Amino acid sequence: MTYEFTLPDVGEGITESDLLKWHVKPGDVVREDDLLCEIETDKAVVEIPVPCNGTVQSLQVAEGTTVKVGSVIAVFTTTDNQAVPTATVKSAAHTMPAESRENQSIAVSPAPTFQAVSQAAPAQPVHATPSTRSYARQQGVALERVVGRGPKGRILHEDIDRHLAAAKAPDISSVKLEVRPLAIPVAGQQRRTPIKGLRRAIAETMVRSVSVIPHATSGFRCNAEAFVALRQRLQEHLGCRISFTAMVIKAMIPALKKYPYFNASIDDTTSEIVEHGDINIGFATHTGEGLMVPVIKHADQRSLAEISTEIDRLAALARERKISLADLKGGTITLSNVGSHGKHDLVGRPIINHPEAAIIAMTRIKPQPAVENGMVVVQQTLDMVTSYDHRLIDGVYAAQFMEAVIEIIEEPGLLLAN
Repeated sequence: MTYEFTLPDVGEGITESDLLKWHVKPGDVVREDDLLCEIETDKAVVEIPVPCNGTVQSLQVAEGTTVKVGSVIAVFTTTDNQAVPTATVKSAAHTMPAESRENQSIAVSPAPTFQAVSQAAPAQPVHATPSTRSYARQQGVALERVVGRGPKGRILHEDIDRHLAAAKAPDISSVKLEVRPLAIPVAGQQRRTPIKGLRRAIAETMVRSVSVIPHATSGFRCNAEAFVALRQRLQEHLGCRISFTAMVIKAMIPALKKYPYFNASIDDTTSEIVEHGDINIGFATHTGEGLMVPVIKHADQRSLAEISTEIDRLAALARERKISLADLKGGTITLSNVGSHGKHDLVGRPIINHPEAAIIAMTRIKPQPAVENGMVVVQQTLDMVTSYDHRLIDGVYAAQFMEAVIEIIEEPGLLLAN
């Protein structure tokens, strides 16, 4: 039989990918789970295995082509009659030999392309008292569209009021930035490279962020003398490297608990403030292909040494393009240490990693003149800038949050209390 294999859905909302490299050619005899090709999603390189035993009849897509999920990429001649397994994501490190894992992060079992059955999800029962149902009818509200926040999901009067308020709120999700494309004439010794893969993902995220979020930015300077001294003592005591990035992340945690809007997002589809229960702090990482933001999950439940070790581990995976999509998702706020790459003395306006509500950028710690007891002295200082969503956070709230962070940086013994 002839089997047309389509590009599977690798999850995380990916709708298209770039086909980087074929590992088979027409006429090859292959077995199920052999390496078929490599694709690049927005931020990860993914291995696609052969879906069946048989012979490669044809390859439908050229290397370097952007392919939509569900498009036919290869045709096989096979005698297999069983359905292809449902798509799953697993670590390439567990399925491929070491020599085959270079620049890989995850492997994907193919999605079925035949014997597919589509079923509508069964309607969920609506839990509401008779008085609430009567109130909904008076307001012209379909209870099936209301999110119940009462016990066991029961819909309350206030849930209907909240639904009505959201319906009246302006729907900014439909607001589009009308910009006419600008064509650059072909001339001279130009070199043109398609924007794709990670660079395309960065561009789309930045445009979405500045288009949707009204950025406000505030800058701060703090005395880092004790911060530097504590780091040295900790490294000597623990016998391992402790990064300044990890120490600042640790200093952020009490402030995030006290000022939760810095650990929140705005749901533009419902006009709701979403305060995240978890504290998942992303840290900007420079790679050869562009910026990536690995996420320290549940940072408030980790020790300083654990945070520092996790930063080193995730940063190395990101630079090698072996990091999993799961480690790039779920961030609630981002820290960017621009001082870790060169001698940055000033920071402009960092762009928020949408849909987060804030980002913090820190420079390198360096000696600068400061005034102590009326005298000018040389002091180790740390400059930080925060950009925040002005729909949710105002300047006073931002200053209070940063002062809470700075208090721990200037009195770093408080780190040990978290």
